[in-house]
Amino acid sequence: LLAVVALTLALSSRYAARVLGASGGHLLITEPVDETRLVTLVGNTRPEANAVNDHGRLPDNFQVEHMLLQLRRAPELEHEFEQHIESLTDKSSPNFRHWIMATEQGEKYGLSEQDLGTITGWLTSHGFTVGYVYPNRMVIDFSGTAGEIREAFHTEIHELQVSGKQHFANMSDPKIPAALASAIVGVVSMHNFKPRAMNMLRSNYTFAGCGSN
Repeated sequence: LLAVVALTLALSSRYAARVLGASGGHLLITEPVDETRLVTLVGNTRPEANAVNDHGRLPDNFQVEHMLLQLRRAPELEHEFEQHIESLTDKSSPNFRHWIMATEQGEKYGLSEQDLGTITGWLTSHGFTVGYVYPNRMVIDFSGTAGEIREAFHTEIHELQVSGKQHFANMSDPKIPAALASAIVGVVSMHNFKPRAMNMLRSNYTFAGCGSN
């Protein structure tokens, strides 16, 4: 009987390993989600979200659309992905210029279906609407209200006045259950600030006396 049990466990382990490999990565979330054990997603607050610009908390029914949850690969998959990207421009590599689509990237290097299910399940349990899981399995688009954000991420959405323009943003770094931290980098867009170009305009000088201007 013991031999049968041992054989069954061994076969189950091998099957699980194949499933994990086929589902796009190793399991990162291995503990039950405990809302009392939280970690802070450091660096997820806009610098403009300060007391000088603060015009107060927005109502709980204020809608925040298309927030982006940035996910995290397992370290070994991140290393493999970086090596693959480098091989695409290596003429000696069989991968040279063999570009892969986002879906294939997700299957090989993205989060497992089980981890994605755990994260999207956690979001919907707090009332959020999951709009889209990107094919590379590294970003989740979701929407919800300021009240749901406060309840799930433990941060408030406030109105801000910056350079004469009205904005909204979270006033502190979000917090999530510790069980999810291994698979989540942060919330990219819990605000309505738009990216700005980093290039600076410079004067265009001409010089005479060098054969041409």
